[in-house]
Amino acid sequence: MMADRWSAMLDELSRQRSELTRVGEAMAGLTAHAVSIDRLVSVTVDARGMLLDLTIDPRAMRRLRAEQLSAQITTLVAEADQRLHDQRNQIYTAAVQPTPDYSDVRVDASAQPRRPGDTDG
Repeated sequence: MMADRWSAMLDELSRQRSELTRVGEAMAGLTAHAVSIDRLVSVTVDARGMLLDLTIDPRAMRRLRAEQLSAQITTLVAEADQRLHDQRNQIYTAAVQPTPDYSDVRVDASAQPRRPGDTDG
């Protein structure tokens, strides 16, 4: 049944290729958002950590000096990038989790520990 084994291997290869495509698409579409505690500044970054959107409430410009605002934006971009990192890790982890098959879950009676009172019968 070599043909069956080859067929199973090709099916598995096709499944893995589809999974890689799905993971790649999921990764490419990732974005992350971070908002300041006072909710006056927010950022959105893309899958590469590049700034896509920056929103600054006019009140932030009155409350903060330029260097404070700059530091807050930098901190928010780093927070959003860390969220992207966490999202990527979740996707990778889900993608590489082995899928159990029958041989992984079947019970082998000979491997079961014997209890007092068990008989061979």
